[in-house]
Amino acid sequence: MWLEALRHTLTDSRRALLWWALGLALYAAVILAFYPTVRADPGINEMLQTLPESLRTLFGGDLTSPAGYLTSQLFSLLPLILSVYAALTGAGLIAGAEARGLLEFPLAQPLSRASLLLSRALALLLGLLVIGLALFLSLWLIGPAFELTVAPERLLAATALHVLSAWVFGALALALGAATGKPGLAAAVGGGLGTLLLALHTLSAQVPVLRDLGGLNPWTYALGGSPLSEPVGWGPALTFLLVGVGLVLAALPVFRRRDVAY
Repeated sequence: MWLEALRHTLTDSRRALLWWALGLALYAAVILAFYPTVRADPGINEMLQTLPESLRTLFGGDLTSPAGYLTSQLFSLLPLILSVYAALTGAGLIAGAEARGLLEFPLAQPLSRASLLLSRALALLLGLLVIGLALFLSLWLIGPAFELTVAPERLLAATALHVLSAWVFGALALALGAATGKPGLAAAVGGGLGTLLLALHTLSAQVPVLRDLGGLNPWTYALGGSPLSEPVGWGPALTFLLVGVGLVLAALPVFRRRDVAY
């Protein structure tokens, strides 16, 4: 029965998911199209050196290299984009549906609340993976047309780290929504925390305390470890996956007990 619930959730969200995936792929294509112009301008890196250290940390190193350009122009903003998607989607899957009176039908079926919550968590994760796949394919297939080539395994690693980092904040929004029934609160906390941690990462180069605590920030691994240019392990990505699962499971006892508005 939970597979049917998953299929129904994915069907209901397919249009929004398609637009997010296409929008991000097109955005990436536009970024790629400007690479030849940037690479031909030797003054770009000189300008970069005039920026505050926090911004240089966010934008990466050599802007004329494929990895540096993608980091500065695309992946530095990707945490914000993915955090917004994950938080809004996660908050809407339980709390948003409850606020719109759309939980009556699924809860009237022979489907436990645990199965409902877990199926919607899986739908959130699959949605993020679809968006990540769209981004990966656009960079891998379109990049060479603009003389921007990065090894596919590096692109895959960088994309996976961003997607699974965003999964943490989406899972947090889903868990809060399931526990409280308040979609606004859930979206604000999930998206706000993702954005706040991105800001803290940019400041970590100038604030020693933030740098020392960087290991607790998912965006440190996605942005600070240079996954586009250096090999990275899959340990952080697996950790983010498990943290998100843990957040959803932590909300399950509360969701089972509380009264759900129909």
